[in-house]
Amino acid sequence: PMKPTLFCLLLMCFPLQAQQLVFGQILDAEFNSPLAYVNIGIPEQGIGTVTDEEGYYQLEIPTHLLSASILFSMVGFASVEKPISSLEGGEEKLFSFKMQPKTTALSEVVLTDAKWEPISVGNKSDSKLITAGFTSNQLGNEIAQFVRVKKNRPTLLKKFWLSIAENAIEDVILRLNVYTEDEGFPAENILTEPIYISLPNEAETIIVDLTPYDIYVEENFFFSIEWIEDLGVDNLWFSAGFFGKSVYARSASQSKWVRQKALSIGMGVELIQKNN
Repeated sequence: PMKPTLFCLLLMCFPLQAQQLVFGQILDAEFNSPLAYVNIGIPEQGIGTVTDEEGYYQLEIPTHLLSASILFSMVGFASVEKPISSLEGGEEKLFSFKMQPKTTALSEVVLTDAKWEPISVGNKSDSKLITAGFTSNQLGNEIAQFVRVKKNRPTLLKKFWLSIAENAIEDVILRLNVYTEDEGFPAENILTEPIYISLPNEAETIIVDLTPYDIYVEENFFFSIEWIEDLGVDNLWFSAGFFGKSVYARSASQSKWVRQKALSIGMGVELIQKNN
């Protein structure tokens, strides 16, 4: 019998029309080396992509958005926003450049003798019958969950878990992101370095140790998993359920976040909070 599959689809449909191609290579200005997995897109328009391992990208832009700007962002680097109209070229515009590393002042976290309370937040589902996947194969597609932090309770992220129901793709790499919350949606990425997760080619729940990254929060936040490589159409499904913490998703890099009320995915984080 066919298993019930819970799947959320986010597609932004554009009428058939001419497209403007923007392409190029992004480099690290400090080392003059290719910069992989840079998020590239037109903010909140569903038009986005991610650079490949060699820093190359291409983005097709509908003509009605040619007056917009393209945003380039990457954890640990200064973002760049460039008006499409300022790029040189005809129907194909070449735009290659170097992103500058961003210096971030790190807050030192000291675990004193004060009591720190362990807390798990998320969905524990490990179902193989009810499953959910990324909303599309567009690079930069993300699935996020909200975490509420009690007021005046300093919090450290200790672990992340993700329940894989089925994976027919070898060598899958996802990116884990952590965002501040603004008006109920993910806002600014607070990480100082990227966190990549390799998925096993089988059904199991993976656990990622986050302690080496010193992720310290004092307010509500979101964590997300991001699709950063084009791996074809083979199956990748996560355990899901009809009840649990809601999922927030965006269809591509720099796209608008949308809350998916009926969807919950088997993922979460383990925190330790200071007991004041």
